Amino acid sequence: MEMRYGREKANLSLQDLAQCMYSSKATVSRWLNAKAMPDEKQAIDWAEQCGTDVAVMTDLWRRARSDAVTEAPSEPPQGLRRVRVLAVIAVAAIAVVTMIVLLNRGPQRPPCALDYPIALYVPAQSGEVMDVTVEVKCTLDSQRKHFVVEEVPNVDLRNPHPAYYVKARIVRTRLGESSVLRMILKEPVGLRAKFYVISVDAAGERALEQNRVVDDGLLDLPEGTRQESTTSWHVKAWQ
Repeated sequence: MEMRYGREKANLSLQDLAQCMYSSKATVSRWLNAKAMPDEKQAIDWAEQCGTDVAVMTDLWRRARSDAVTEAPSEPPQGLRRVRVLAVIAVAAIAVVTMIVLLNRGPQRPPCALDYPIALYVPAQSGEVMDVTVEVKCTLDSQRKHFVVEEVPNVDLRNPHPAYYVKARIVRTRLGESSVLRMILKEPVGLRAKFYVISVDAAGERALEQNRVVDDGLLDLPEGTRQESTTSWHVKAWQ
């Protein structure tokens, strides 16, 4: 069945599909079990959300619709008709409630298709003052905080180990937003370091605060830290 194939390909839950279709989990489940049919627009939206062939989905939907009309099922008993009417009312009520919830929550977007949701643009060289640009490419997890960090690979040649410095917190985190962050680099001229974006949950943010040393340097990154952008190298070329 094309709809099941699309769901497996996109690895989406019933809740995810219900939100994308502006429908209910019960209705989506009935579609997947061939107990009901979406309308043509819903079938096309399904294919687009799951990344399957829209033309194939449209052709299958029209064939199924034609077969359903041709079969002309016999009139069900009155008791069964009453049950069906009540079921339709219940599904409609669920759909209305779902729509209200979706409207209150704002537009729901599909999962990020990119490897990293944030783009970080760092100059290859600079002096003590450096400006970097941050651009949000996908919807971010609102429960996590996002920071630009500098990683110095070998902070001590006698005891080589990386050191991490929180250089800025990203405040503008809505999809499509960009911001320019100014940073002060206190390391020696000629030092080559990595820059990238990380995110942490509430516990990770507290760990960052507790691990703070001079110049916001961190001895280590807390457990659960996620890298949210690609890594860019930078050299402090002059004072």
